[in-house]
Amino acid sequence: MHDINTLNNIIQQIKSHKKCLVLSHQNPDGDTLGSMLALGEILQKSGHVVDHVMSDPVPEVYKFLPFTSFVRAPGDASLQKNYDLAFSLDCGSLNRLASAKDLWLKTTMTINIDHHVSNERFGKINWIEPDATSTGQLVYWLLQKMGIKISTEVATCLYTTLLTDTGCFSNSNTNAEALQWGAELIKSGADHINVYRKAFLEKPYKTIKVFATGLNNINLIEKDQILWTFVGRDAMEKNGATSEDTEDIADYMMRTNGVKVGIFFREDKSEIKVSLRSNVDFDVSKIAISMGGGGHKRAAGINIKKPLKEVQDLVLNTVTEEFKKYNGNK
Repeated sequence: MHDINTLNNIIQQIKSHKKCLVLSHQNPDGDTLGSMLALGEILQKSGHVVDHVMSDPVPEVYKFLPFTSFVRAPGDASLQKNYDLAFSLDCGSLNRLASAKDLWLKTTMTINIDHHVSNERFGKINWIEPDATSTGQLVYWLLQKMGIKISTEVATCLYTTLLTDTGCFSNSNTNAEALQWGAELIKSGADHINVYRKAFLEKPYKTIKVFATGLNNINLIEKDQILWTFVGRDAMEKNGATSEDTEDIADYMMRTNGVKVGIFFREDKSEIKVSLRSNVDFDVSKIAISMGGGGHKRAAGINIKKPLKEVQDLVLNTVTEEFKKYNGNK
């Protein structure tokens, strides 16, 4: 059951404000971006003045989505000077808004919409539904409650949130409701075949090259139950790769037979991005949260500003220690 009181409060805020800001988290994925684009379009159609803002450019893989041409960087000269209503979509903490954080802090009313249980509830209104398949599903519930009929474009954006956050209907959050929602979106005109092709199948050559580096560096530890790998800064620069080129590595690792936990390290200029995955009931989000990150029980992430080797030692030791406890308690 949805938090009806909070939902009604959000609708009231939408009705009483006009200058709106919709934000996604840094290094945007299909859920944060699809949610932002869908909500922004609905607000515009409802007569609001809307700016779509995020700290990073729209990833190449999602440029096929409608409305991406509206997305602006935080410092864009075309942005409004002030806002009376701001939405954060799928963002677990204020810091994940990155350079868009200042716009959020200056806004009169802030609404934080998310489905991560680790959300830090940094909005004036916080609508967090951990049982939702994606943040896009919350946007869908909002539109339903407002009595808005969604267009084919909005359905395509929301279907992208569903498909990417369920890993093509393969993750633990894939349930009967998720499949039923997918059917409803397709009935509404979602371009489901194209979403799958663009988001999961079509990859640039540089992505395949970096992917190969990640697979070449894999290591099995803890009786072959934990698999880890990394892509160093040298490999990223040599191939002209960005963060989005490594998005699939962590999930692909988890296809390895017998592996229960996966860890992927990516070395950026100023920090190490750590992706944690679990194929069993081992909760990787607890480890991520303890190190300043967040996420889901079976998929979580951390950004750590330390040298690669130091981060590898820290995370591998922590995960191994916790995994031993997990195995011992079974």
